[in-house]
Amino acid sequence: MRAASATSLGRARGVLRDALVAGSTPAMRVAEDLFGLSDLARTDVRLRESLTDPARETADRVALAHELLGPHVRPETLQVVDAAVAGHWSDPMDLHDAFEVLGIWATLDDAVDQGTIAVVEDELFQVREFLAGNRELRNDLSDLGRGTRHDRADLAQDIFAPHVSVWTMRLLRRAVGRTSHGRLLATLRRLEEHAAQVRSRRLVTVAAAAPFTEAQLARLRRIVTARFGGDVTLNVAIDPSLVGGFRLLTGDTAVDSSISTQVEDLKRTLVR
Repeated sequence: MRAASATSLGRARGVLRDALVAGSTPAMRVAEDLFGLSDLARTDVRLRESLTDPARETADRVALAHELLGPHVRPETLQVVDAAVAGHWSDPMDLHDAFEVLGIWATLDDAVDQGTIAVVEDELFQVREFLAGNRELRNDLSDLGRGTRHDRADLAQDIFAPHVSVWTMRLLRRAVGRTSHGRLLATLRRLEEHAAQVRSRRLVTVAAAAPFTEAQLARLRRIVTARFGGDVTLNVAIDPSLVGGFRLLTGDTAVDSSISTQVEDLKRTLVR
């Protein structure tokens, strides 16, 4: 999102937090409302353009939202809608994206309240790692597979529901149903980032050729904490193809000191 849309999303996020604290509706139900609004904004061009039209007065957009959406969503959700339509959006489709992210945050907020957010973080990572190593299943669960998004979500439910929490399963169903261009792994990583953010943490993923010892892991954690500041969620994946060294990814920062990459760089140098 560009700056204006990101600012509007941030304000709606603040309203969501306050509404969940002060309201009586379970956060997961508010999340369902927001996911439904995201789907509606994605498919209904006239609606999303009307609710984001800068030529309309803010009060007019809010009144329209109350008229069209108010009877169908919970009071806490409507507070978030008010904040969203009162904002400025660089692109009308950003409203669809915003409701999606707000639904994700509501789900994760509920996991925080239930004391299970660390479990959800780990489950999302483990699911992504499992799918990274199972290309056929990954394609079956992405838009590269067959069937509707609901079919793919049901397949994910059948496979993963016995092994993960209800919060992770809800997010996974959403990821499978909403991913595009075969980018399921990237979608899951964004969910991991959101899960870290609700705990005011930075997600750091490290791929290594072999498992770290406890001492090495502790040292790595100290290094990345000092480098990036604040608490971190450190996920370590094992990838023997790296041969040695490691790859680190956090936000827009990537560090690659793997032997496999060094060998490939050497090969390219030799053939010049």
